[in-house]
Amino acid sequence: MTIEALIKAIPPPVVASAPFEGPWEPLEHQLGTALPEDYKALVRRYGHGTFFDVLHIHVPRSRVPHVRFETSIREICEPLREANELPYPLWPQAGGLLPVGRSEFGDTVFWIVDGPPATWRIFLCDRDVVDMETLDCDLTGFLTGLATRHIQPKAFLRLTPEDKLFDPWLSLGAAPAEAMEGWTRSGGYGPTRLRSLTLKAQLKPPKP
Repeated sequence: MTIEALIKAIPPPVVASAPFEGPWEPLEHQLGTALPEDYKALVRRYGHGTFFDVLHIHVPRSRVPHVRFETSIREICEPLREANELPYPLWPQAGGLLPVGRSEFGDTVFWIVDGPPATWRIFLCDRDVVDMETLDCDLTGFLTGLATRHIQPKAFLRLTPEDKLFDPWLSLGAAPAEAMEGWTRSGGYGPTRLRSLTLKAQLKPPKP
């Protein structure tokens, strides 16, 4: 799938919020692999935001810790290393799973890192490592398929007509760093909460 197909299905913001435009070489050297071109176009064109009201695609060098691509890899993969239920190994093993997105419910979108990046397929896993599914598409194809209802995962992101296709976050440059650090994996600040923190420019820690 191409970024053009995704743009047709999910209109991007006129001005993306804190998009990542490179350079990509340092990150790819750190990972030991090139990354898919459709993903690079995605984070450049859409930046930070929420797909379908619940799904966040990780962005390199993000100020939001739990959507930062580099941080999310460790946070998601390390607890799963002892899980025997997974049908694939975890990155950086050959053919391993590399996380690229996560829902506010803890469901994870992985790439299956096997072969050239343009051929990487998508693997879905819920937070309890019970419901899993392999899809024969790339990341932009997955998002496009969800938006058009051509892809309807068995137990992942059950969308409704009321769900927004994409909700961009306000400029992260105006948000206090403390607010970004308060974003939690267990639920996180939704777009509304993040906007509130940005506009008020003050920290209100989440209740225990």
